[in-house]
Amino acid sequence: MRVGIVTYDYDPPIGGLGVVCKQVTNTLKKLYPGDTYIVLSPSTRSDDRVSKVAMFRWRKPGGCPIFSLILFFKLNFLIRKHTLDLLHAHSGSGGVFLLRKPLCPVVVTAHHTYLQEAEIVFAHSYPKRLWKTFMALLEKRTYAIADSITCVSKDTADFLEHRYCVPRSKITVIENAVHDFRVHDHHKRESQSLLFIGRLEERKGIWTLLKAMEILHLSHPNLRLRLIGRNLLGNSLWNFIEKKNLQKCITVLGHVHDPLMKRELALATILVVPSLLEGFGLVAADAMACGTCVVVSDAPGLRSIVRNRDTGLVFRTGDSIDCARVIAEAIDLPELRHHVAESAKNDAIHRYSLDERSRDYHDLFEKVRVGKQ
Repeated sequence: MRVGIVTYDYDPPIGGLGVVCKQVTNTLKKLYPGDTYIVLSPSTRSDDRVSKVAMFRWRKPGGCPIFSLILFFKLNFLIRKHTLDLLHAHSGSGGVFLLRKPLCPVVVTAHHTYLQEAEIVFAHSYPKRLWKTFMALLEKRTYAIADSITCVSKDTADFLEHRYCVPRSKITVIENAVHDFRVHDHHKRESQSLLFIGRLEERKGIWTLLKAMEILHLSHPNLRLRLIGRNLLGNSLWNFIEKKNLQKCITVLGHVHDPLMKRELALATILVVPSLLEGFGLVAADAMACGTCVVVSDAPGLRSIVRNRDTGLVFRTGDSIDCARVIAEAIDLPELRHHVAESAKNDAIHRYSLDERSRDYHDLFEKVRVGKQ
């Protein structure tokens, strides 16, 4: 079987979509050496970068829609060029659009949706909400073309069924996987250390966490928060920290590479994921796999991977007071925190197995390919 992997984000990754796509593709190549997997992407390490225009606009504003427009004209040419039996397209926000039916069967993976972004993240910004709603129409066309759709979370699957009117029979939930389950036991966890990993921006719920930290500083003066990720807030982040006199309890590390990030996960008492919206919550799954207690918002993509007070602790999305309350509970009740961390680790071993989830994709590819013959 010759499969074309169509994705805007691949390697080096821009976000979680690229990380997942690369890991699953590499695992499929390892598990099924008799098959061929060809990555069609403007990313620098793809097998076919599709066009010079796509390469030039990669990572630049409007790059993803331009890549999708190029695919409208070139996709069937690429299918013939590489003699592909099936396409696997990564869609959703930050993903590609397929606007015409290709010559071979196509499986589309929805990471999350533009309509969710319009209604949740940009509800108070009319221009951005309008743009995301327009993109959702193109996204809907992609799902209509697909022979089968996979969703990385039950939340996304439910949204496609009820808001995009996609038949449930067309949808399969294949959750994302975690690449490395190794736990750094030689590192002793710090007693009152919070960790955030992600872009420092409003949609990731960073203001909710910062305001919660302001509250917690009064009752837990020894609590420390470490922020990992690119600062998209600019000076407003530093101004808030200085104005609230939080310089001693908040450390901004910026972007860090994977080995250091794994070490930070192993050291942290709690990982906090306060996002307004996630396609899946890959950072939370990483923490669960290495036995770190997670505190997450009740947001799409997070609430379907965490069972409250069993594999994680959940607070109301956007509510800094509730966020502070749940974090304080996790700090003050080590028995609860240890139960949550151990339960999550046991759950993650099979649930987020990269080999098992890759086999799920392969089985679906075979089913779709045989069904279209």
